[in-house]
Amino acid sequence: MKVVVLGGAGLTGRCAVRDLAESRDVSEIVIADVNLPKAKEIADEIKRGNVSATFADLRKPKDAANVLKGADVALNAASYYYNLEAMEAALLARVHYLDQGGLTFLDPGGDYSKLRQLKLHDRFKEAGLTAIPCMGDCTGISNVMARHVVDKLDSVETILIRDGWIDFTKGAPPFFVTWSVETLLDEFLLDATIFENGEFKKIPPLSRREIVHFPEPVGKQEVYSTIHSEQVTLPVSFRDKGIKNVNWMEGGPGFLEMKVLADAGFKTDEAVEIDGMRISPRKFLVKLLAGRNLLGYPQDVVIDDWEAGRVQGIGPRGGKMVTHTVDWIGHSKEEWRANAGEYLVGISSSISAQMIGKGEIKERGVLLPEICVNPDKFIPELTRRGIRIKETASTDIP
Repeated sequence: MKVVVLGGAGLTGRCAVRDLAESRDVSEIVIADVNLPKAKEIADEIKRGNVSATFADLRKPKDAANVLKGADVALNAASYYYNLEAMEAALLARVHYLDQGGLTFLDPGGDYSKLRQLKLHDRFKEAGLTAIPCMGDCTGISNVMARHVVDKLDSVETILIRDGWIDFTKGAPPFFVTWSVETLLDEFLLDATIFENGEFKKIPPLSRREIVHFPEPVGKQEVYSTIHSEQVTLPVSFRDKGIKNVNWMEGGPGFLEMKVLADAGFKTDEAVEIDGMRISPRKFLVKLLAGRNLLGYPQDVVIDDWEAGRVQGIGPRGGKMVTHTVDWIGHSKEEWRANAGEYLVGISSSISAQMIGKGEIKERGVLLPEICVNPDKFIPELTRRGIRIKETASTDIP
């Protein structure tokens, strides 16, 4: 199996590359990135003959398609702003596709019928190809766990998705960003669409909060409502199961610090005039942080952080209302210099790409993870990679 990782030099892409490189089922991996020197550096670090690097610019889908030709799967780890271009390249090259998220960030109105990635379903199906959007951690693992939980219930009334983290890294600066600045700013800028009492509704970002007790060492964290894809897709995917409520919240150390910057105006692209020049506050912030080496962990520290996800399905089983809960928790990968979130996103996309390549996902078209990824095959692959999973059921209703 040959896999091309678009954006493979990025933080989550390199994790997917490293996981693919450790699989006996993958014969060739191509790191395709606009940053060719970085892609070559990662290929050299892996030191395996089946890993190579090449230039790819998703702003030019026809050129990117030439990079994809002959591959079995295109794993898109680039910014979600280029998901549609990556899908077009996969169609031109006649290659299976998946990405790590961004479905509703591209179309934030909350209308399922207007999600442009899903509108490519017929083209992928006619080409005999599978495309899976949102196959990262949250979204991705969360969707597959939702399927797993729903299958344990006679029907489902409510699905709750929660994500929390904690960082014990020593020697890091007092403020730095360990995730995509663009994604974080979008989460603070865009309204969240949730599903409540059988209807979709919009709420302002961070307008709801909870205290969640995740498995240790993540422990007690304050989480907030933000835009996310599960809140839009799960109600449609599970509409025949009686679903009435779906919502998502996230939080952990550093989250509210970024909110302060967003509230100060850095979340907007609307230019401001400074000394006769018009400058985007958002672009200025990204450049400023990059110029001060505050994007990602410093090279001289050992990353030590944890991230936990939780999916709860509430519904009847055997005549009783039951809350079925699945927690998963991942740790940073020291030898990959990856934090927990990067590791979780990278390995889940790699696992799913391999499932497509091996023919374990046979459906064709644009398919959501909760529809086409078999939890019974996916979950054991997570545990094999060191992800701790805890599953409980109770009659306590949150």
